Amino acid sequence: MSERDVAMMYAAHDAFRRDLRALTAAPDRERWTQFRTQLSVHHTAEDVVLWPSLRRRGVDARLVEQMAAEHDRIDPLLAQVNRTFDTAGPDAARPTLVALSELLHNHLRHEEQETLPLINDREWSLLDREMRRRIGLRGIRSYYSWLLRDIEGERRRKVLTTIPRPLRLVIS
Repeated sequence: MSERDVAMMYAAHDAFRRDLRALTAAPDRERWTQFRTQLSVHHTAEDVVLWPSLRRRGVDARLVEQMAAEHDRIDPLLAQVNRTFDTAGPDAARPTLVALSELLHNHLRHEEQETLPLINDREWSLLDREMRRRIGLRGIRSYYSWLLRDIEGERRRKVLTTIPRPLRLVIS
């Protein structure tokens, strides 16, 4: 696995954690919508590309099923937060956001510890391509702005080096 791929994955995971901290402290519809969009792209790309590839390669089927099952447990909470925002308002969403935060934090930690080390270069490439396809040209600036929010110093530099130069000029 390349340093580039890992840097991007950790940056995305850290952005999810950052947003959930902010959302559980002060639920906000705009931040929620951005979080939900990015998590949907991320998890769908893993579901469509990564888990099937790991299965075909013979990676521990139990681990891959755990990853998929964790995604399946997260989805209803995402839908519940949406409904609560729509029907009862942001403050009423806080308890579900707290539950989502706990579940997602556990999933991200599990994925980082057990799954990321198993992903090969081909799978990173497939995952990257699928995520870019799902984000689309119209969403790319929003994605990178979201990803880079609050990242500073060496970490920011490392993530920026993974982004094609022309795109860096647009998002910096």
